[in-house]
Amino acid sequence: MIVAIPYEVQEIVRNESSFTGKSIRRLIIEKLKGETAGKVCSRELLANLRKLDEIQRLPRNWNGNGASRIPKKLVNKAKSLVMSLETQPQVFPTANNSIQIEYDGSDGSYLEFQISKKKELEYYRVDKQGSEFSGSIPYSSYMVEKIVKEFNG
Repeated sequence: MIVAIPYEVQEIVRNESSFTGKSIRRLIIEKLKGETAGKVCSRELLANLRKLDEIQRLPRNWNGNGASRIPKKLVNKAKSLVMSLETQPQVFPTANNSIQIEYDGSDGSYLEFQISKKKELEYYRVDKQGSEFSGSIPYSSYMVEKIVKEFNG
């Protein structure tokens, strides 16, 4: 059987393969098996998928300052990432044609990722002492999950 795999998924799998050392075939099988009913039925995940559908429907100038519509391809890229995360983030559209996912720590810490058309994700983090960090990482759910786990301690 031949299955068409979207380019964005191919990129994620290639990146994860280079970080984990697992074969691309093995990663694809793991991802296909990972789409379990329990994960799909998570309230937080369903809420984020609904929110991303709402973001997809935002009209041009949705913010009153001339913001463009968020492309469907970008929304699908965000859905793919959100579906792979154990801990669900808050999800927001941005005026710079990206989607932001973020986490607020109970200790005042903060973590956000910008999902855009780029092959990299921009991130920004504030730790509990108020120190700020930013940078970019390859677009990889593995890398995002690793940073989120470190953030959550």
